[in-house]
Amino acid sequence: MKHFIISTIILASTMASAADPQFTNLTSDDFDSIANEASANFTHNSMMGASKLGTVFGFQVGFTAAQTASPKSDAIAKRNSGSELPKLYNAGVMAAVGIPFGLSVEAVLLPKMSATGGDMSSTSFGLKWNINDVVPILPVNVALRGVYTDAKLSFNQVVSGATATVENKTKVNGLQILVSPMIPVVEPYAGVGFLTGTNELSVSGTSAGTIFDPSYSSSQSEKKTVTGTQMILGVEASLVVVKFGAEYSKAFGTDRYGIKFAMGF
Repeated sequence: MKHFIISTIILASTMASAADPQFTNLTSDDFDSIANEASANFTHNSMMGASKLGTVFGFQVGFTAAQTASPKSDAIAKRNSGSELPKLYNAGVMAAVGIPFGLSVEAVLLPKMSATGGDMSSTSFGLKWNINDVVPILPVNVALRGVYTDAKLSFNQVVSGATATVENKTKVNGLQILVSPMIPVVEPYAGVGFLTGTNELSVSGTSAGTIFDPSYSSSQSEKKTVTGTQMILGVEASLVVVKFGAEYSKAFGTDRYGIKFAMGF
């Protein structure tokens, strides 16, 4: 467990310390790419399947960590001799509580973490409803889950000859449909999601100029909303009170891999 916690912190710190990627002369298409990859990265990921959490009541508490491919953001960051940004990361403390009627509430929290001129924070929530109590003849678990994320990533870079702060705020909400077989110990699951991500990219600092291409915007802040579907494949193993999870998802055209360690019943 100690090693997992250390790995989680390292993953989060790596993201926060993305050493001065250069976001300069961004076009509308560039911002689309950044918004898609950031939204995929920060989408709520408790790595829990479709089954109910507990027979009547239940809980889980643990840690999650994930990495998201970001080839387009990487190309943008390196375009003006900035540092590489081939992957985005997220991690956090996960907690979930199951209550009667197949309902459960989930949260993943990453408090503000800072490293090498950058910082990152993220809070996400899920509300899941296992519908098998309503449709008991189903041979599999089926659940609906609403998700919401509020995240922020910032880093320093030189803009118009002065050090400025570039910040991207990401909000993601959506609905997921999850399915898993009714088997003990190991629960493989699959799902689809319908997501909307809103990203606000801005630059601030003394005499900060704009980071956008003049043909796109002369403002110091712009906002993008992207929509897309999500495919989810995962597995959760329960060994008495210890839980292990792994999940792959593809959202907004971007791949993400995650792991979980938790305890609960």
